[in-house]
Amino acid sequence: MSATKIDLGQNAGVSVGRSGKPGGRAEHKIPVVGQFQVEHWRDGVLLDIYSFKNGITNEGKNNLLDTHFDLGSQVTAWYMALVDNANFTALANDDTYDDIDQAGNGWDEFKSYTDAGNASSTTTRPVWAPDAASAQSISNSTQEVFDITGSGTVKGVAIVGAASGATATANTKGDHAADGVLWATALFDQGDTAVVNGDQLKITYTVSA
Repeated sequence: MSATKIDLGQNAGVSVGRSGKPGGRAEHKIPVVGQFQVEHWRDGVLLDIYSFKNGITNEGKNNLLDTHFDLGSQVTAWYMALVDNANFTALANDDTYDDIDQAGNGWDEFKSYTDAGNASSTTTRPVWAPDAASAQSISNSTQEVFDITGSGTVKGVAIVGAASGATATANTKGDHAADGVLWATALFDQGDTAVVNGDQLKITYTVSA
């Protein structure tokens, strides 16, 4: 899925006065854009820095609108996942959390890492823990770290979550359930990234409006 942004349009109709819009309509759009920055480390040496925008899924857009304008349950914790090059065919706007690692999906999750932020857990995805929003952006000032434990090729990154009480356990590698949320996916702009045991991927994710 290519990089996308959400344009949230707000229209207000009025019956008097002049406006640049027909019918006196004032229009304001809020573009919501996400971007990853990934540092690739090996043996204490910074190999490269990758910066690339994400594509926001239809499921992610619907979750945003439901949470803010309807009675949707808020996702209170978001997590990062890695996209595996193995068996990859494509990302799609209609990819869902429930599709992860399932037959017919265009990508699988890369799982050969430990989560350094959670006592080096072998089962958990790193949490995306952003600071409070400022200047119309929200980001994690502390990088989320993937400690790679096996050779492979990483193709991209995803952001996933689940509301309180959901059957989905979004902090668990390989988890998928109908009530989880796949917010966004992205592929490395510079191409696939080969990793080996001992490598680290340190990731910052920023959403701006």
